[in-house]
Amino acid sequence: MDFSGEKSIKLKNGANMISFCAPHLHTVAFSVVFPFEPEYTPGVYHLVEHLFFERAGDLRADKINAQMTANGSEINGYTSVSSMCFQFTCREEVFLSQLRLLYAMLTQKEYSEEELQKVLPVIRNEIFESDFYDGRAGEVLSELWFDSRYAGSVLGDSGVLERVSDAEIDSARKSLFTTGMCLFLAGNFTEKDFREVENTFGKIPLQNREATPPRKEGREEKPLNRVGGGRELQVLVTYHVECADYELKMAAHWLRSALFDGLDAAAFRYFEGKGFQFYSIDGNYNIRGDELIFSYLVHIEKRDKKYFLPLIDGFEKAAKKTEFVSLVRPYLFDNLVYLFDNPERLCSHYVEAWQDMSGPVTLREEAEFCGSFTDEKLAACWQRIAGSLRRVFLIGR
Repeated sequence: MDFSGEKSIKLKNGANMISFCAPHLHTVAFSVVFPFEPEYTPGVYHLVEHLFFERAGDLRADKINAQMTANGSEINGYTSVSSMCFQFTCREEVFLSQLRLLYAMLTQKEYSEEELQKVLPVIRNEIFESDFYDGRAGEVLSELWFDSRYAGSVLGDSGVLERVSDAEIDSARKSLFTTGMCLFLAGNFTEKDFREVENTFGKIPLQNREATPPRKEGREEKPLNRVGGGRELQVLVTYHVECADYELKMAAHWLRSALFDGLDAAAFRYFEGKGFQFYSIDGNYNIRGDELIFSYLVHIEKRDKKYFLPLIDGFEKAAKKTEFVSLVRPYLFDNLVYLFDNPERLCSHYVEAWQDMSGPVTLREEAEFCGSFTDEKLAACWQRIAGSLRRVFLIGR
C-alpha cells in the first residue's frame, strides 16, 4: 500500500492533525474531534453542540444553513459520552468557504437567550424519539462502565437542561478546547487549503488536557441479569476488560468481524450447528480509556432460554479455533485501499480509530501493526476477552 500521501503533524497550538492528500480525486473531507471529561450535567455537551449551529459571528442559523446550501455541503455534528465531532465533505472548490464557516461556528463564544430557547425544543424532540424506541440493550451497555461518568446520558433530561445555568454551558464549551483536539483532512486539497487549516484551527487557543481520575461509585458484577418480561428475549452477553492494552484495542475490531460479521462468521456457524439459526447477531465493542466492553446480542424465544444459555461457554471455547486472518484480512486489511478513494470514509475511519485508541492513529501505523496479526495472536486476544468479567442480560418483551 502506498502511504506517501499521509502526513501526521502537531499544530502550533498543540492539536494533532492527520492528512491524506489524493490529488486525483475531486472531493475533500474534514473532521475535527474534541475529547472531554464528562464532568458536567448530562446532556450539556449535546446542548453546546446544537448551539454551535445557531450562531457564527454575524451569521445566525438561517444564514449558516444558506451558506452550507450554497456550498452544496452539510456540516454534521454529533456528541458521544466523551467527545464531540464535526465533519463535512465537499468539492475542492468550496473547501475554504466551508472550513471558514465551521471555524466561525466553533469559535463563537456568546449566545442569546433566544438562541438557547430555539435549541431546547429540538433537544426535547430528540429525547422523545430516543425514549420511544426500544433500546434497552443499548441502555444496558451504557450503564456497564466502571467509570460512572461514562454511564451518563448523552442527551440528558430536558427538564434538567432547561434549568442549567449559562455559566455551566459556557464552561462546558470552553472545556472542549484542549490539546486533545484532533483534525483529519483527506482528499484533493491544495497546499493553500492545508495552510488555511493551520492558520485557523491551528491558532485556536487551547488549554492543556488533564485527565481527571475515574469516578467509581460501585461495581455491578452479577453474572445473570433479568430486564423486563415476556415470551421473547434479547440475550445480551458482555465481556468487560479493565486494562486493555494497545494490542487488544487494535485486535477488537478484527475479533468482532471474524466472530460476528457475515453468515460465514464463527458465531453463525457455531450456533447454527447447535440448532439456533439467526438472521443477525449484533456483535459490538466499545472502548473508554483502558476499559473495553465486548458484546453480542441475539433474539430467542423464552422457551429456548434453557437450551441457549449453556451454549455461551461452548462458543467461547469454539471461538478460539476461528480462522481469524482468513475471515478478516480481506475486509479490514486488504480493503484499506478503498479508503484512499473515499475521503469521507477515510476521515470517519480516522475518527473511529482515534476513539478506540484515545489518540490519533495513521493508516500506516494501523496497517503495520495489524499486518502482523496471526490466528494465534488473535486467539490469545480473544482468550483475554473471554476470560474477563462476563455478564448475561435477559431482556424480555
